[in-house]
Amino acid sequence: MTAPLSDSYCVRHNVGKPPLPYFPGQQFQVQSHTPPPPTNSQKRGYNQDTSRERQEIHPLERCLLHPPLAGETGSLVLHLKIVEAIRLGDNHSAQLALVHVSNRTSALPNHLVAKFYDPLYFDHQQDDGDPFPCVDHDYSHEASAYVTLRELQGSIIPKYYGSYTLELPVYSGDKQRRRNVRLILMERIRGITMDKLDAKAFSQSERQSLLKAVVDSESAIYNHGIHHRDTYPRNVVIVNPKSPSRVSIIDFGRSCDREIFDQCTAEVPVPPLLRYHAAWGRHSVFGAWIDWDWQSWLEHTYGDTRKAITDRVKEVWEPPVWLRNLSRGSSLDNMHIIEG
Repeated sequence: MTAPLSDSYCVRHNVGKPPLPYFPGQQFQVQSHTPPPPTNSQKRGYNQDTSRERQEIHPLERCLLHPPLAGETGSLVLHLKIVEAIRLGDNHSAQLALVHVSNRTSALPNHLVAKFYDPLYFDHQQDDGDPFPCVDHDYSHEASAYVTLRELQGSIIPKYYGSYTLELPVYSGDKQRRRNVRLILMERIRGITMDKLDAKAFSQSERQSLLKAVVDSESAIYNHGIHHRDTYPRNVVIVNPKSPSRVSIIDFGRSCDREIFDQCTAEVPVPPLLRYHAAWGRHSVFGAWIDWDWQSWLEHTYGDTRKAITDRVKEVWEPPVWLRNLSRGSSLDNMHIIEG
């Protein structure tokens, strides 16, 4: 969190935003688009100028002042129709909808999930980040991650069907202008995210199988070169809740290249034995699902991977003695994730 902000333009002038253009029945024409390279993860917040701008300029006008980063527009044109809301509404970092592709090619399914990175319907009241660098970041990082992880698509992450751009009309008096919004298209994963389920409804054996699937999936993503950085129950889809041993990891908006994070190349695997060591606290976000000693379970489940640990990986990922000692006296409720 940054320092608390004063009221936004909409609050100060008691005005709202234009009606949400994303709803069942709405149709769009979108064009293929190659995003720019992933943006700097550290530059998501307000500065003095943008903080003042937030107070003095309507969010719609700010959208025209801050168009998405350029990238490169391609030649493929698709016609989309929203058929079902997944997460639509104001104050979301992105809009999610199931869409029908009316002019699809043989490579595209009839229905896909569209994720619209629209800064206008981002939360302009909160102080966690300026909507414009945030959506640029999430679009560029998520698209890049899916391309990097092409080998894992359709197994532990959704299949990816590319990045696109669309133009939306902007009406101001008798003038009509247009603004661009970026989006990606993905496979629809049928299942339920962990945050929507009651952990108590599952046996300990089922929960252990589920947590092993989460650890294995996130570790595979990491060892293919992408650090997810947002592996929370809300981003873990249980494909079949009646047999919770297969998951799909979603939402790569906060991801980054693994080499940027730990200076190890993707050719050097990091076993869960180190990255999920209890001292780091990575497991604490799944606290409601865990009623066993995490470290003992980890050692039992992944102990045979110890021989794969290189000196470099050990140097980066082995928790220091003081942290290991500290974690022994901490409950899951009091633990915090040390690494990003």
